[in-house]
Amino acid sequence: MKNYTFLVILPAFIFLSCRSTIKDSSSVENDIVPDEWNADLTGFIQKDIKNYWANEFNATDLTDLIKLCNKNNPELNSMYQRVVARGEDATMAGAMLLPNANANVSGSKTKRNLIGFNFPNSETSFTSNSFSSGINISWELDLWGKIKDHKKSTTKRFEASLLDYEAAKLSLNGQVAKAWFNLLENSHQIQLITKTIDTYSQNLSFINNRYEKGLATALEQKLAEASFKSSQAKLAQMRRFENNLTQTLQELTGSKPNKSFTINTPASLPKLNTPPLPPTPSEVVNARHDLLSAKLQIVASGLDLKVAKKNLLPSFTLTGSPGSRSDNFEDLIDKKFRVWDISGGISQPLFQGGRLHAGIRKAEALQNAALLNFKSIALRSFYEVENTLSADKHFALEEKKLEEAYIALAKAADLSWDRYQSGLEGIFNTLETRRRAFDAESRFLSTQKERILNRINLYIAIGMDAVAPEL
Repeated sequence: MKNYTFLVILPAFIFLSCRSTIKDSSSVENDIVPDEWNADLTGFIQKDIKNYWANEFNATDLTDLIKLCNKNNPELNSMYQRVVARGEDATMAGAMLLPNANANVSGSKTKRNLIGFNFPNSETSFTSNSFSSGINISWELDLWGKIKDHKKSTTKRFEASLLDYEAAKLSLNGQVAKAWFNLLENSHQIQLITKTIDTYSQNLSFINNRYEKGLATALEQKLAEASFKSSQAKLAQMRRFENNLTQTLQELTGSKPNKSFTINTPASLPKLNTPPLPPTPSEVVNARHDLLSAKLQIVASGLDLKVAKKNLLPSFTLTGSPGSRSDNFEDLIDKKFRVWDISGGISQPLFQGGRLHAGIRKAEALQNAALLNFKSIALRSFYEVENTLSADKHFALEEKKLEEAYIALAKAADLSWDRYQSGLEGIFNTLETRRRAFDAESRFLSTQKERILNRINLYIAIGMDAVAPEL
């Protein structure tokens, strides 16, 4: 009796020793999630950010390109297929909870030799037939919940892969938007440099005429020519950028190189609305796809650890095989030839060369890695939000002052040209003032674009999707 008691108590003791609490992200969140943002949020307004950020720019072309990217980008589609495969892993893991049944039909014909037995008036050999049919059934009883834990783990990893897919899609949407705004800004830079080339061309023509009449020096003529040539070189650079950006957009949207690919250029870069008051840091943790995925990976790793520990416990299986057996094939469907057998078994690991304990240590290490990975992603996300929030105000002020500067310099360039024509100022100052006016307006356009890109980074950092999902 004592031996039987020992056999009952031992598995229970092992089971209790194998129990493990699934760690979650709460302990890490309590340490690293700040109560509020450090950035000055004065001027930010409370508004609904449950919208989609592509709508904030009122650009139908941009929204269409983002949707095209979501539909056609091969890298994104490849990732989606891997997500589908993960879903099938979860289905297969769940199937392990159910009995496994296989139907079979077999037959054999055997010849036996009787030489040496010397039976009178008998054959020297005989043949026999054997046919059988049935269903082989096997079922591992999930007494410890090991199979259920494995199913839960694969399901959580499937859900995490869905979130990783959404995070990758959002990142690609941001790349499309940034490439589009870079291309839009570049088109306005081309318009600006084209206008500047016309101005320098007129200046050069005027100075060449004066030079031919002996009213302008060779230095003045060469300076005017250098300004004209430099502006032409700048235009060539902008055209090169335009080609690269166009091809980048085509690649992101899964399109083959196409010369006819163009975008409609608005009259100006969009004016940004007052920035929305961002969600709190704790809300960001529950909004970003990558952070939600990292949370699920922590849960999955905890379940994997439970499975690794439960591998030390006995496993119980039931097997059965109802069917028929006869010497004649046609008898297999006759009830008189029905047979069956059923059996059960228990298997307890005794010696595995340390493999099972190594599996536990591996699972523990992977769970700790999942916790640290969540911490890393969370910290990065908080700094992304902080940096974009702080930069928004600086970009707004920089944009305003550059606009004032280029308007003032444009007027100064016109005045300087008038003074040169009147002989009151040298050509060097006149051309330098024109160059500074061009640079200021060019910087204004670039700052406008950079502010827009920063706003996109803010929306991505707080976990705001670009467009509504396709139904």
